[in-house]
Amino acid sequence: MPGFELKMPKLGESVTEGTIGKWLKQPGEKVNKYDLLVEVQTDKVNTEIPSPVSGTLKEVKVQEGQTVPIGTLLAVFDTADGETAAAQPAAQTGPQPAAAPRASAPQSNAPSGPPASQQSQRSSAPTPEAPPPSRPPAAPPQGSSPPSTATATAERPDLSDVRATPAVRKLASEHGIDISEIDGTGLGGRVSRKDVEDFIAERQSQQQAAGRVVPAQPQAESRAVSARPAPAPSLAGDELVPLTQMRRAIANNMVQAWSAPHAHAVMEVDMTDLMRYREKVRNEFLEREGFDLSPAAFIAKAVVDAIRTVPQVNSSWTDQGLVRHREINLGYAVALGEDGLIVPVIKDADGKSIAGLMRGIRDVVDRAKARRLTLDDLSGGTFTLNNTGPLGTIVSSPIVPPGQAAILSSESIRKRLVVTDDDSIAIRQMMNIVIGFDHRVVDGSTAARFLTAVRDWLQTAGTSVPVY
Repeated sequence: MPGFELKMPKLGESVTEGTIGKWLKQPGEKVNKYDLLVEVQTDKVNTEIPSPVSGTLKEVKVQEGQTVPIGTLLAVFDTADGETAAAQPAAQTGPQPAAAPRASAPQSNAPSGPPASQQSQRSSAPTPEAPPPSRPPAAPPQGSSPPSTATATAERPDLSDVRATPAVRKLASEHGIDISEIDGTGLGGRVSRKDVEDFIAERQSQQQAAGRVVPAQPQAESRAVSARPAPAPSLAGDELVPLTQMRRAIANNMVQAWSAPHAHAVMEVDMTDLMRYREKVRNEFLEREGFDLSPAAFIAKAVVDAIRTVPQVNSSWTDQGLVRHREINLGYAVALGEDGLIVPVIKDADGKSIAGLMRGIRDVVDRAKARRLTLDDLSGGTFTLNNTGPLGTIVSSPIVPPGQAAILSSESIRKRLVVTDDDSIAIRQMMNIVIGFDHRVVDGSTAARFLTAVRDWLQTAGTSVPVY
């Protein structure tokens, strides 16, 4: 019988590896096409992979509990005739696209020979200047002559095809580096600042090994290297806690997110009248829905209404221009305790009532804590609401998720003594709202207008808007 190799599929745009949770079929078992075959855990979701073919599971290559990269061989099948040809291309489309566009870029500073895929592409290219595949090209010194630079540029892809922020491109330019030589580790192959810094360090180590004198570092490089954290001291009783997939993904996402120029603004909101209105309608809501009506539903409604008033905050930055989103898909941050944080998305939030938003919030929170979110639940967000109030904070500094322009944190609601407009002193229920924004997309005045729109809705419109 023909054989079929099942490889770890690509389970999301930013997912690079998966952990085998449980094999649902065992070697020797007959498997029908689309039968659930194996449970796979990623940093974002747990999912079950169906069998792409009919046949017999011959051999399992990755055992339960093992974590492997996308594209790793998972299992081998004996298949019915005709199944292999139809299934094999579909199985291989997942792990390969990310590397394909950059496969022809020469690795001129790699410490060892280029990957086999690049060698085969170079050997078939008509360029006469291409070096033999068995020898890696020598790293050019920083002061290389203009003719060699022109030749290298002609062999490389257009720099406009390389995904990188202007700040990263500037850093590479300051060190005389062609950014197309760097393999990006960011989302979609984006070249990050760390990629450039690692490339610089690797080039210097090669120069030192070759006995060449390393030129003095430019000031920008000195700042970049000094910004790296010093190694943690080893103390008695220390325990090394291995990084989970989720913690590693959070770290990578936050580093990527923080590369944008962040700014923050804070505004006070008098929630007294809204909290009274909530008390008035919550019992009916509880009887009808079976769960409580949280202030978060009103805050989410205020955010959606404010986005309609200030649509600039519902945008994304690209090197070609700003992308203004018509849909309002509200990311809702869910804390998972020591396990980390995840941000599922409530789609078409602008079409939902307060009750609909509360159902959406309850649904994503419950499924996030039960680890039952799907990849679709985590994609498509255009603006994020971070409800830190239940944690007791009064002012926070939220980081804008990659691909969005702003995030709003709603802090805890607390009774405070407030001087009212008629100069009397009253006990009011006050809350701070904080916006974090990408200053390339949103200016301070725009952020203030958005906060004002949220505040005004909560203090006025929100006290009378029907729940249903």
